[in-house]
Amino acid sequence: MKKLILITFISLFLMYCAGAFPFSSVDNHSPVTNTGNRTEIHTTTGQELMDLKQALDSGAITQEEYDELKLKIIERLDAPIDSTATN
Repeated sequence: MKKLILITFISLFLMYCAGAFPFSSVDNHSPVTNTGNRTEIHTTTGQELMDLKQALDSGAITQEEYDELKLKIIERLDAPIDSTATN
């Protein structure tokens, strides 16, 4: 049941970020900008972590899922900004 809730939550979040909901494209302060071949997401790492913690506190995800997703967010901070850069 928790996995179903998690999948739904992530699906809705991704659809919102992609602009699939009418209210997300009307907002001038949308956290998503589509510039040609790439999409820029303007949420802060802190906001992502707060949203993730809220999902944990509400029971939408387990502690293990929280730890895994949090690690992915933090690892992304160390990733090169330019997609053509190599490690």
